Amino acid sequence: MTKSRPPVDGLCDECGFNYDTGDLQGTVTTLIRQSAESSMALTKAAASKDPGVVRIRPEPEVWSAIEYACHVRDVLETQRFRIAQCLAEDRPVYAPMDRTGRVKQEKYEDQDPMEVAAALMRFAREFGAAARVLTPPQLGKLGLYNYPVRAPRSLSWIIRHTAHEIQHHRHDIIKILAVLEPPIIPAPKPEPTPESEDGTGVEVSESETGTGGTGAGEAGIGSGEAGDQFTGDAEDPAAAERD
Repeated sequence: MTKSRPPVDGLCDECGFNYDTGDLQGTVTTLIRQSAESSMALTKAAASKDPGVVRIRPEPEVWSAIEYACHVRDVLETQRFRIAQCLAEDRPVYAPMDRTGRVKQEKYEDQDPMEVAAALMRFAREFGAAARVLTPPQLGKLGLYNYPVRAPRSLSWIIRHTAHEIQHHRHDIIKILAVLEPPIIPAPKPEPTPESEDGTGVEVSESETGTGGTGAGEAGIGSGEAGDQFTGDAEDPAAAERD
């Protein structure tokens, strides 16, 4: 993982993702495309003359390409389960995925890059299928999320946050491989602002983005009554590292 923690609202200066623009369908489409780009980058590097390049950490505290790819794969699977949990429970509380602990527990660095790349794409399609069919009331439903602090978050936010994870770590994967294997992986290009069908940026209403970064007002495209389901909890520093 990189040393800095990406934001969970607004604009990410590092990768260009913006929580406040873009429609749901466009966000999901971009998520699947960027997952495919990460998968392809890993596959090409693993098939090169030096397949071990995918396991090299550019710095001791920065993950390798295979570690980032494993993380993205597990994020997609976990978030799909959270969508199902939120729809099935009245007041869902999401279990932390322990993003940092999984690196050693699951031995990310030893996993087969071809299998990781295939699973990443499979989970991206499954997440996309689950997200696309959500209704406005469902998108506004809240669950208690752990990252970066314990706070109620809507399904609309979870979809956007997952899309940010994919875009941010696609940038990480391709950037690392571009440095280690220049002939195979081109340097990442800045992501354009999501646009609507008519080519103009789509602004998300204030009711969807909420205020103050707590997510309590993030009814998204859903109902405004969802915000009464939870009250914000105190920050849990340990949980903040586990997502």
